[in-house]
Amino acid sequence: MLRCSGLPFLPGNTFQDIGRSKFHKSHHFDQRNQVCILVDAKRPGIGGTPLRVTDSPEYTLPSLYPPGYGPSRPAWLEYDRQVLCFYGYFQESLGNVDRIPYQIRNVRILYYLEDDTMQVSEPRTLNSGIPQGCLVTRQRIPRPSPYDSEFTSLLDLNIDHTVQLFDRVYTITGCDDFTRRFLNRLGVAVPGAIEQPRDPATVLRQQQDSAKMARRPAYKIDTLGKFLQYDRKVLRFKGVWDDRGSVFGDVHELDVLYHLSDDTFEIKEKLPVNSGRDSNGMFLRRGRLPKTFDHLPSMGTSTPVTVLNVVGGGLKGGRYLNDSVGIGKSDGNYYRDADLRIGARINVYGRMVLLTGCDRFTECYYRESYGLEDFTPLYGYTAPREQFVAGRRTERELPLFNGWGTHEDSEGNCLTLEPKPPKINFRKFVVYDRCSLRFGAQMISNVRENNDRFFVINYYLSDDTISVYEIPIRNSGFLGGEFIKRRKLPLPRQDPYSAERPACYGPQHFYLGATVRLQDHLFHITNADIYALRFMEQHCEEFPLSNLGKIVSKLRDAMQPQYKEYVAKHMAKIVQLKIDGRTVSTITYEALREILIELLGECIVDQEIVTLCRLFSAESEEPEPCDRELVRSAVHAELNRALWSDLERTKEHIYHLEPTGAQWLTPQRIRTIVKACKIPVDCALVDKMLQVLNKNGQGNISMEDFLTMLNPAAVPSKPIQPLNIKHDVCNFTPYRVTGKLVNWDELLAHIDLERTLTNQTS
Repeated sequence: MLRCSGLPFLPGNTFQDIGRSKFHKSHHFDQRNQVCILVDAKRPGIGGTPLRVTDSPEYTLPSLYPPGYGPSRPAWLEYDRQVLCFYGYFQESLGNVDRIPYQIRNVRILYYLEDDTMQVSEPRTLNSGIPQGCLVTRQRIPRPSPYDSEFTSLLDLNIDHTVQLFDRVYTITGCDDFTRRFLNRLGVAVPGAIEQPRDPATVLRQQQDSAKMARRPAYKIDTLGKFLQYDRKVLRFKGVWDDRGSVFGDVHELDVLYHLSDDTFEIKEKLPVNSGRDSNGMFLRRGRLPKTFDHLPSMGTSTPVTVLNVVGGGLKGGRYLNDSVGIGKSDGNYYRDADLRIGARINVYGRMVLLTGCDRFTECYYRESYGLEDFTPLYGYTAPREQFVAGRRTERELPLFNGWGTHEDSEGNCLTLEPKPPKINFRKFVVYDRCSLRFGAQMISNVRENNDRFFVINYYLSDDTISVYEIPIRNSGFLGGEFIKRRKLPLPRQDPYSAERPACYGPQHFYLGATVRLQDHLFHITNADIYALRFMEQHCEEFPLSNLGKIVSKLRDAMQPQYKEYVAKHMAKIVQLKIDGRTVSTITYEALREILIELLGECIVDQEIVTLCRLFSAESEEPEPCDRELVRSAVHAELNRALWSDLERTKEHIYHLEPTGAQWLTPQRIRTIVKACKIPVDCALVDKMLQVLNKNGQGNISMEDFLTMLNPAAVPSKPIQPLNIKHDVCNFTPYRVTGKLVNWDELLAHIDLERTLTNQTS
């Protein structure tokens, strides 16, 4: 006893037998015939005391199972992760603090079946002032004296029983369903749950909290469900308030908003520009709208207050606010969604507002909720900015155009006090930036010399503007150059001083064979570049004269009555040629044009004939050879004329695009580099340059040859006289190109009249 006198008097630090002097532990191994074996006989415990096993007569704890009916597997495996849960409380004295002698603290007792350990924890309570958590950690708890040599077992726990765990006495009031079923299978009767006594501290706190609220709360309605369902969903109506009965009254246009989440109204007024009224546009602040309004409540009058559950569970663990506008009121004195419809009048504190229309969401809501189908808006009210005339809405009339600037600028000066620049179609600008359709044209004039002048008409797709350049002809007496600056050109025979914007030329007005009047000059379009023809063929829905289906249908209808005679009549113009190793029946462009004009007359134009010739071309697939030195000289002349000297920056950009240092790039990649580096070379000249550059077997272009082509100092080229790039290098001319070959057999097969007539005959 002298050796253990320094230990604290805690469980585990005392000995049951104070006279014991042996504390050794028995060994588990032994040696027989010089062989180490495991001892299989019954072994004594500490100090020679026999071990307490279930089959030993010294086992004093009551067994849960009768002899021979216990589980075959050990408890740590049989009851792994199986826990019994009991609910209870204990009474704690407070020493008469705050007029409360004691308080009741609820606990939860867990009993682990695998090792007979127990744990006691206390659930969290709002504003209790007690640090809740684990009261007794998981361990085997000894029984109170005089049975402190034994541990608390499962048989000590049951409903309406008290159990002492260390220095506290717990009263068990209930258990969960698993615990009840487990004890019943063991043959232990489990009574029903008993009611716990009320905690005086909790009752006092509830009385203090209720004293802070309104004395007479008349109603409490939980609006959390409706708030979550209709949050940010608003019914929008258009309304008018006719105030013309007053001295300075007028018709006010309103936006009536009904918030479905809390049944509140919000009305905004649409103020016209320069109306002379200074307001923020708020007609009615958000709140409940009463159907009848008599007077304002007197000051100091107690009004009922409703608590709105915004987040969480209301008063328990959540945030809440007081209903200051009477949302939770359930009487019928306020307007609801069922009272609103087109044509209805609502009383906004003495101002009668007529609902004249609604938006798409409001229509769907009333169609699904109330089965309404008629949502025809109401017209007939005069507003300061717009007028309702004959069932339709018309904008305010603008003054006549005075000829200064453009119509867009004049409209901006009339609509607003501070003019704003006209808005452009930015999406169209991005898609068609630097894209233009080029057409060759010949002037038509009463002056004989003007009939020999030729022009290039550029139509810019990004902003629908047009520019005209004259091609200089030597010894013609005309200098050439810019003829009409880039601008939008209106169609002829329109009043230039009308208030409305004039209709302008579009891309559909330009095609081969068309005659257009641009600023009192008459032009006849005779040719177009490859890009313009290809663009119109790719967008054939917008350009019907380049639509192959419509052209072939027109030919089929005209040739069907006289198909065989007509084909036999013109067989002398068909020539058999060998192209790319195959025999093809061909006809020239001029011969085909004569045939189609004879067949259709004025019903066919040159644009349709050129489209047929392009789509049924019998030309060789091999491109026409180009003079490399001529192309290189033209490229150097263009670079010198533009004073271009950014070759090093171009190399840096190529390095950023191709950090691996590729020696061969695709032609499309080269075009991207030319556009990105803003190299001043025409697109048609770029195509010719890509045609003459060195290529490998896959058709990729040598980067070294491309950079050499852009460096006049590395390999100087022969100086050439000023030339027209499109005419002299790229073979673009405003004159009609003749001599093109058309595949006659393929054209007839596409018309498909031979098989149709054969089927009709049979």
